[in-house]
Amino acid sequence: MRLCLGLIACLVLWAGTGSAEDSPVAEPMARLKELEHLLDQSRAEQDVISRKTQAITEETDKIRVQMVAAANAAQENEDLLSSLEAQMEELTATEKAKTEALKRRSGQMTGVLTALQRLAWRPTEALLAQPQSPADTVRSAILLRAAVPQIISSAETLKGDIASLATLRAEMGQQRERIQVTTAAMETEHQQLKALYERKAQFQDAAIAAQNAAESRVAQLAAEAQDLRELMQRIEADRQRREAEAEAKAAAEKAAREAEIAARRAAEEAEAVAAKAKQEADQAALKAASEQKERERLAAEAAKETERRAQAEAKEKEAAAQKAARAAQSASREADATRLQSQSRDSFEKAKGKILFPARGKVVEQFSLAAVESGGKNRGITIQTRPSAQVVAPYDGQVVFAESFRGYGLLLIIEHSDGYHTLIAGMTRIDAAVGQKLLAGEPVGVMGIDDGAKPALYVELRHNGQPINPLPWLSAHTSLKVHG
Repeated sequence: MRLCLGLIACLVLWAGTGSAEDSPVAEPMARLKELEHLLDQSRAEQDVISRKTQAITEETDKIRVQMVAAANAAQENEDLLSSLEAQMEELTATEKAKTEALKRRSGQMTGVLTALQRLAWRPTEALLAQPQSPADTVRSAILLRAAVPQIISSAETLKGDIASLATLRAEMGQQRERIQVTTAAMETEHQQLKALYERKAQFQDAAIAAQNAAESRVAQLAAEAQDLRELMQRIEADRQRREAEAEAKAAAEKAAREAEIAARRAAEEAEAVAAKAKQEADQAALKAASEQKERERLAAEAAKETERRAQAEAKEKEAAAQKAARAAQSASREADATRLQSQSRDSFEKAKGKILFPARGKVVEQFSLAAVESGGKNRGITIQTRPSAQVVAPYDGQVVFAESFRGYGLLLIIEHSDGYHTLIAGMTRIDAAVGQKLLAGEPVGVMGIDDGAKPALYVELRHNGQPINPLPWLSAHTSLKVHG
């Protein structure tokens, strides 16, 4: 537009001067060609910028899918580690009980054997010479004869208890090894997630200015709001304004929906292939486990050296099976992430019962309708998590608030479709910025470390600004337990 106005101004100037000084036609024609050349250059530069922007957008989308898969893997390892630690606690309690019982039986056996040894040292003549009746002497002999089988039986039981305790301690050692392997795998996933987040941040540098403007707007809303209700009202007003601006993009969204349908079909095919691969891997793992169990039984009957060699061979095959299972799980997670990216864009209303838990753990405080009516606590749920647990977006949406808010600490508010918002508080770090669009399962923050009290994540779901019970909306299989 500016170039066109400049062109018109040049033509008008040429017309005015021509009437006064009768200038030649060549000068304005040269200016016109120069302007056309500049216009062509601008269009070429704009095309280059558009292509670069498109490439950055595509790369960012790929990274987001990888981040969803990595966050899902980290949460699965958190679940596995919690389960292994619970089993370890049970094994420790069993070992303690068996050790105490073994000590008691050992003491009893020691007393009985000592008494028998003393009696054995006394000759028969000495027993006859003791001041007691013959009936008492015969009764003592009968009691001793009856006690010997009981002592032999108790000795066999004691021997079995000792062998059982040794087996239990060996199982505890294997459990500790599994916990170490799982912990190392979880650390690897966290490192991968950190690297992906840093890479994603590099690609988002081009959008920093827009994010700063959005953050400034939200900071102003937070400063003006007196409480959370007013903040939500202001955010809702801001959302309506943005929706009005977005109506002009309806045609582009229609094309995007068609592309989304194609992507969904591709995701379903990829999911089917991943499911088949996972099934084959599970069958291979079961077969390997069965063979391993049989080898262990045979090895237990062999000599000690043969048993050690059999155990070493079993560990190698188990590692191979675990490697194959991890490869299958990795393929499954990639397929799940692609499926989440393509399927979770439906209406929030249709996703009831399928929303992800933001973090893995136990629900220790539940929603209370009385608290909503009275304005008290429990307008959401509280999840007790592991230290440094990964927090993810429960559903597709856009970040509308990501900073501290009075009484909540660090507060993250995600806007979904159909007038729904998710409020998440209790994190020590937020890995999302205002204006950022999120996929379901995309990492948004990290819980704190264990400083004496287990970390707790507060989750609240609101519809048109009013708190509602989030549990019926959340997918039950993504949380370990619900208490209360």
